[in-house]
Amino acid sequence: MGFLGDINKLKKQAKEMEKTWDPGAQARESLEQMKAMNARLEQATHAMAEGDLARAQVVSVGPTTGMMNMDPLLPIELLVQQDGAPPRPVSITTAVPQAQLFRVRPGSMLTVRVSRTDPNAVAIDWMAPII
Repeated sequence: MGFLGDINKLKKQAKEMEKTWDPGAQARESLEQMKAMNARLEQATHAMAEGDLARAQVVSVGPTTGMMNMDPLLPIELLVQQDGAPPRPVSITTAVPQAQLFRVRPGSMLTVRVSRTDPNAVAIDWMAPII
């Protein structure tokens, strides 16, 4: 059957997919993801506005989880080093400006701001000089 058999097979697969596809569930999941991203952005904005300067070593960088204003969203594991406190791990997902991607690699040091009220609210200060 060749070509016509392949078309028939694709139609059957599409019908099977329609049985389990729930657009409402997809919309709810997307809404929850947007709420979580907004919360992370609010934390980062708060940290940049009133946070203390610190240094952080990049431990690992995950694959891109999306885009924001044409900048990739990357999950980054950091080891934050603040004066008077032991180094501690922090996980963030942040938009990395295209021109700053070279700075986000394991082992590199970044300047960050850490919120005084929430030590897990950490934002990378991209305007700070390279350490």
